[in-house]
Amino acid sequence: MKKLILLITTALLVLVIVRYLPAKQQTLPLPVLPEGPVVLRVAYVVNPRLPKMSNEQLKILLTATQKTARDHFGIDIHFTPVVEIPIETLFHEIPESARLNAARHIYDFKKNQGNLYHLINAFSKGLRQSDEPLAAMINYAQPYMKEPIENSYESLGNALARIQLERIKQWQSVKALDGKSVIDESTYNEYMMWDALSYGNMPYELVLTNQIIASTEDIDPAVHTAIRGGYCNGVTFYNKQSRYGTYSVWSTFAFSSDKELKQIRSGEAYSPEEAAKLAGIGATHEIGHQLFHFQHPYGNTACVMNPVPMFNYRSWTNKLSPKDCEIGSSPAMVAGSNKFTIH
Repeated sequence: MKKLILLITTALLVLVIVRYLPAKQQTLPLPVLPEGPVVLRVAYVVNPRLPKMSNEQLKILLTATQKTARDHFGIDIHFTPVVEIPIETLFHEIPESARLNAARHIYDFKKNQGNLYHLINAFSKGLRQSDEPLAAMINYAQPYMKEPIENSYESLGNALARIQLERIKQWQSVKALDGKSVIDESTYNEYMMWDALSYGNMPYELVLTNQIIASTEDIDPAVHTAIRGGYCNGVTFYNKQSRYGTYSVWSTFAFSSDKELKQIRSGEAYSPEEAAKLAGIGATHEIGHQLFHFQHPYGNTACVMNPVPMFNYRSWTNKLSPKDCEIGSSPAMVAGSNKFTIH
């Protein structure tokens, strides 16, 4: 009888342990691309408080993306007609469970509330788990730092977390069309909420938006995002409704707010047409993540997958050279090197 009770108790204990163990993460396989054109469904998510691109600019943008993808990746992309969606409508689609889970990872810089040391540790851990070369990340970040970064993930994580929190204040000072801050009390600026969208109704592969995405969270740290003050020009997330397993977000805010960004771009000023073209070339970076799962070849200025350090898109574009950054030419440019986790 005692043996039976012991067996039952042990079995129940095992069940409890298994129930609360973290689920084993699965890596999203590379998409199987068609032999013909790769068709991407496109939406333009609009916040009425912020400047937006015209229909003509969106055409220029997508044409530039098509050409750049063909030149750098050797693929022919076709886009469906752009569907314009109010941002309020789209964010209403986020399931409450996904919204709550996303909120757990947000560092509340708006109220200056959050555990700095938890954030630093999360940055250090996330950078280590990214599998991106430490030396390359340090070399990329160092010119924008006041102090030298030691050769460790801990030192890099500490430096990036602190500079991201310091510089994110600059975005709060930028005014929207209504005269208030572009970052308001909504969660539209939060990186984590754009991830949470993939749990709802997201039948698109490419989401363009005029929304500024600038935030701080204890997940997915990125060198280029941190030195911009938490500003995320684009990002690619897992999405089960996508034809290729992911969806890409690309913000046009930096290209439509020339007055505010000109100083950060060292004086570079763009006409509406050039801004749209540069935005389209930049958007190809996310296409590389989505269709090939590339990483970031930090410092290789010939690569479209090398992130723009700040916002000098003309200078960045002028250095691109497909022949000097072929697929497979470096570890970061190997298809599948970027691991997307299946939800």
